This record gives sequence, C-alpha cells and structure tokens, in this order.
Amino acid sequence: MKGAFETALVILFGMMFLVMGMDYVGVILQNNQARSLAENTLAILEHQNRLDEQVQVLIDESQIQCYECSMTLQPHPQYPERLWVIVRYPIRLAYMGYQSTAEIRYLTRPLG
Repeated sequence: MKGAFETALVILFGMMFLVMGMDYVGVILQNNQARSLAENTLAILEHQNRLDEQVQVLIDESQIQCYECSMTLQPHPQYPERLWVIVRYPIRLAYMGYQSTAEIRYLTRPLG
C-alpha cells in the first residue's frame, strides 16, 4: 500500500513537471524562430543596403519562416536612414493560463 501511494505521488508530480517543461520548451522554440526571422531580415536588409519592393520580395520568400510571428519594419525616429526590425510573437503557458506577446527589436546600420 505504501509503495502504491508513493508511486501515485511520483506520477502526479512528475506529470505536472512534464507539462511545465513542455510549455517552457514551446516558449523557447517560439523565441528561437522569432529571433531567426529577425536576424535573417536584418541580414537581408544590410546586405542589400536598401528597402524597396525587390528587397521586400526577398524577405517574404526567405526560407526562415515564423508562422505565429508578425514582423514590421519601421524607420528610426531620430535616424531615418536606419530601420527597426520588430518581430512580435505570442507566449503561452497553458498550465498557468498565461498569454502574452513578446517583442524582439533589431536596428540596422545606416542604409543607402
């Protein structure tokens, strides 16, 4: 009887930590995808040294994709020759009922 009780406790707490671990791994994977998207976009912009329709097509057709992310390119308010690459992505921790949005920002070197 004591062994069964101990086993039940181990399984109960083990499953709780397993669910928590899976949620944390999901957040880490989502962060890595968003960071890769932002870094790839930054590299394309700096390599092309401009932002126009052709460069936007290169960014859109890039192999690095993040399906739950939203990316915007904004000019810097003080330095108009530089661009902000902003990637927003959701963070979900189901066991806590927590939902939020995280943001990654990169600033290009002066373009053009």
